[in-house]
Amino acid sequence: MSKEKRTLWTVIAIIIAILSIYAVRANSGGITFEETMELLRQASPFWMTMAVLCMLGYLVFEAFALRFLLIGAGYRRPMVKNLLYSAGDVYFSAITPSASGGQPAVAVLMVMDKVPGAVVTVILIANLVLYTSAIVVIGIFCLIVRARVFMHFRIISRVLIIGSLAVLIALTFLLYGLLRKGDILQKVGHGLINLCTKIRLMRHPEKWRTKLDKMVGDYQQCASLLAGKKKIIFAAFIFNLLQRVSQITVSLMVFFALPSLRAYEARSLSLWAVQAFAQVGSNVVPIPGGIGLADFLMLDGFTSMFPREIAFQLGIISRALSFYTCAILSAVIALIGYAILAKRSGKTADEAMAEAQGETAEMAEDTNDA
Repeated sequence: MSKEKRTLWTVIAIIIAILSIYAVRANSGGITFEETMELLRQASPFWMTMAVLCMLGYLVFEAFALRFLLIGAGYRRPMVKNLLYSAGDVYFSAITPSASGGQPAVAVLMVMDKVPGAVVTVILIANLVLYTSAIVVIGIFCLIVRARVFMHFRIISRVLIIGSLAVLIALTFLLYGLLRKGDILQKVGHGLINLCTKIRLMRHPEKWRTKLDKMVGDYQQCASLLAGKKKIIFAAFIFNLLQRVSQITVSLMVFFALPSLRAYEARSLSLWAVQAFAQVGSNVVPIPGGIGLADFLMLDGFTSMFPREIAFQLGIISRALSFYTCAILSAVIALIGYAILAKRSGKTADEAMAEAQGETAEMAEDTNDA
């Protein structure tokens, strides 16, 4: 992503965030900033500390996942650098309109840290597969054990959650198919492109064939490089799962911290499920960081469980910590780390990305030749 696009999406994300916060406050029944701060002063220091640790876990667990995948590819990096990669992913995912928006940032940081571009592609593909699988597991688990909570959402929220989960399941099977049966999917893809071209639904079919071939080639590289390393893949999946669980659990820790919610402790597991459904439902919509939609789904669930004022207080504090604070912290870590790596490597972000793309293309050609 160019510097101009990064700046544009940062501005767009900030505007959406401001509008979302304003909308939440406008519908909260008049909760003031002073009331929210007073509530935080009354909160349990222990449980708020646990909430902060869960927020930090979102960064740390992804760092562990990337560390294991890099080790599997033969590139061991110190934990502090894996934390830098994770921060880059979290920050840019928060300001770009897709869940994988942080991957180019991670690619730049890894290449600047002397990880070959083709290996970077493999690592990011593997992490995307595991990340998507983790969200699907959480969504299905909550539907099984807390179906009652799901039914308390509005119809539009239920449609968003089920629709998003269906897309994620389809994406998981597609990604798995590309890893295990890429040649079959490639033939099917070429057939669909030919069909769409004949019925005039698609222009420039060669461009789409080239994109399809590149995608299949990238995934076959991933499969070949990580073949036989099941323990490493499983460990990376567990850390991806823990990353999502950690972020979702922030709301639960805030719930335990607020004295006004002690009378509702029996609903704690249902609250966790609400937050999980909100994460699933906002994951595939092209909005930077799911801003606005995640807030809507979360508050829709909370207001079905608690009085309106309490639901909005819980939602505001939880979202401020789990998303906005995490994104700001990630931005600071990523920018400092980028500056240090740029000085050491002598490369700009554009140069690092060009190098990554060039090495990936060469590896894809070698894979196709083989």
